[in-house]
Amino acid sequence: MPMPVLAVLVFTCVVASCVLVLRPVFGTYVDNYGVRIRPRKEKEDSAAEKPKDSIILKLAEFVGQFSLSLMPALADKRTVQLLNMANYRTPHHMAIFIGVKVILVGTVLVMTFLAATTNPIMLLGGLIGAIPTWILPNFFLASRVKQRQDQVLKELPIIIDLMIVCAQAGLGMMLAIDKVSKEVHMSCPILSVELQQLISDVKVFAKSVPHALREMGERCGVDELINMASALIAAEAKGADMSYPLRQQASALRDRLKRKKEEEAGKVPVKMVPVIMIFVMPLILCPMLGPAVVTILNAVGPIMAGTK
Repeated sequence: MPMPVLAVLVFTCVVASCVLVLRPVFGTYVDNYGVRIRPRKEKEDSAAEKPKDSIILKLAEFVGQFSLSLMPALADKRTVQLLNMANYRTPHHMAIFIGVKVILVGTVLVMTFLAATTNPIMLLGGLIGAIPTWILPNFFLASRVKQRQDQVLKELPIIIDLMIVCAQAGLGMMLAIDKVSKEVHMSCPILSVELQQLISDVKVFAKSVPHALREMGERCGVDELINMASALIAAEAKGADMSYPLRQQASALRDRLKRKKEEEAGKVPVKMVPVIMIFVMPLILCPMLGPAVVTILNAVGPIMAGTK
């Protein structure tokens, strides 16, 4: 066999062996690189989440639509506000939420009527129990709102810092919002979608910039975001540089987040007291008091037996 052909075969075998050995490393690198260059999602018409496609949700939506057609007052102002803050902003979400409440209350009432055939007193208890059952989903919705607002507070300093950089670079407010919303799609998903919704309100629905900013703050229900929107509205109205009010807002926001973390850290010792008393103290007291208890029982046992 000629030497060039042999050299090519040996080189090919060595390269193939190296590729097989280093295949996991190459796979990890390709996956990470694929994540970095992953294309952005297509812009959605609304920032609201889409309902999941399931039979239970379809049933709840049907029941909710039927209930709302009979009693439109079920969709009160507070419920609409909480659903908007939790990013459930479509009529389907309202119907699903009301449907879940109606199904829960109906289940309680049916079980009560079945139990009341043998004990009529259960009927009164079931009617009373239907009231907290109707209110219970509101607590889960309020918890969802709280989680989303906390996430918005975590993302807001990043958005403000990038807005300051864009303002110092000479971009206008809408151009800065557009630029920031596209760049922070992965790191700040909630505010990125909200900013894109703001741009859509201005360009598509022809809303004024102050009105769109005010609506964005009300949608999220975060005071700091409302304050930032007010500062941007004032800077836009006066034609002033928006970097200064944004810098003030960022400083105040970070101070508040710092105080909040300090308060949470101060509450940790108080929260640890029940845990220590239940799980730690028995482990400490049993080895310490165990021998003493055994000694006392051995000393008192004969005395008690003699008295008998």
